[in-house]
Amino acid sequence: MLANRFLVEGPSYQDQFSEDEDEDEDVVRAIELSLQESEEKETYIDLEFPLNDEVGKLAQVLEESTLSSADLSSTEGSELKWWKLFKEFNPSVHTSKETSWWRKSSKRCNTLVCDVCEEQICSEWLRCTYWGQTVCKKHTSDRTPYCCACSRFKIGDIKYITLSDGRQLCPDCRYTAVMDPEDCKPLLDEVHRFFKGLNMKIRYYIPILLVDQEEMIRIHKKNILGSTIYEKFELDAVTYVSRSIQRGENVEVVKEVEHLPPGRKVRSVLLLYGFPKLAIGSTLAHEMMHAWMRVQGYRGLSLNIAEGLSQVMAHKWLEWQSFTGDHYMKGTSEKAQFLRNLKEFMKDGIEKRYSEAYGHGFREAKWAVERYGLRYTLEHIARTRKLPE
Repeated sequence: MLANRFLVEGPSYQDQFSEDEDEDEDVVRAIELSLQESEEKETYIDLEFPLNDEVGKLAQVLEESTLSSADLSSTEGSELKWWKLFKEFNPSVHTSKETSWWRKSSKRCNTLVCDVCEEQICSEWLRCTYWGQTVCKKHTSDRTPYCCACSRFKIGDIKYITLSDGRQLCPDCRYTAVMDPEDCKPLLDEVHRFFKGLNMKIRYYIPILLVDQEEMIRIHKKNILGSTIYEKFELDAVTYVSRSIQRGENVEVVKEVEHLPPGRKVRSVLLLYGFPKLAIGSTLAHEMMHAWMRVQGYRGLSLNIAEGLSQVMAHKWLEWQSFTGDHYMKGTSEKAQFLRNLKEFMKDGIEKRYSEAYGHGFREAKWAVERYGLRYTLEHIARTRKLPE
């Protein structure tokens, strides 16, 4: 318990940052450069296979994908989007009616080969246009492993890791996965630096707890990647992951019970363990924005504004990684390139998500922030409970 004490007592927000003024200026400058970069161009990576004329015509069918979406009915969590063909698929994949990573076709196509079974595809098939995978539809229900973070199906003899709650991770995502509190602490410090660079330093004790999927479903009755527990939420205790142990291709966890302090504006932030640092970091930025607004006294906000602003912060944090990302993302190694691709994958997921609150709300909030600036936008919302027009 003492080894994970920062999760119980929380970091010292008053004294957490010991950087000098030059480093603070570097952080602010990095954010400014990031915002300038986002205004200059939109990046969308769409990895495609070489297509002949016949397959090119068939590819048009993929644009007519039938994807399901679900909106949140509260501001207490970041809803996972599940495609109906996958049931419990991947919380990182969000789609729009215009563009999707996963597309499907029911037409016969004898010119494509499945990347999983390496057989010619003669029935329904799917293509992940982002990562460039084409697979038979049967692999969505025959227990073929797929990564819960990047959505890629297991190919060949690549060894996937199975988490304690049944989710699976590819080796690339496992490389930076946040598995226990010791992994989470540096990331928490980084997110606080990000908020400090935006002049939004959080001086409030908030327990950050990693939980598994079973605990998240027990609390919220649905699959979510993260949540902020407010004062009126009826929850006395959380069973959190205090330590993880990998044995071969399986991960086991040690759990402890944390009793949440009553009567506080923000009682805790819960994060689903096992996702890569980029995914956990953007989720933490999203939830910390909820916490910041609650502590600052923002009340009565519509779901679109609350979730839209939080998505803006998650998106900004991913952009911030382009300038301040750790050594894992730098260099020319395959792992570094994968992490850069994963960052773009997640940014596109936020930008193209089809959801009233998380999608449309994000785009409206992003437009306001880019036009008027974050500070003015927040001040306007505090006065009017509306976005500036």
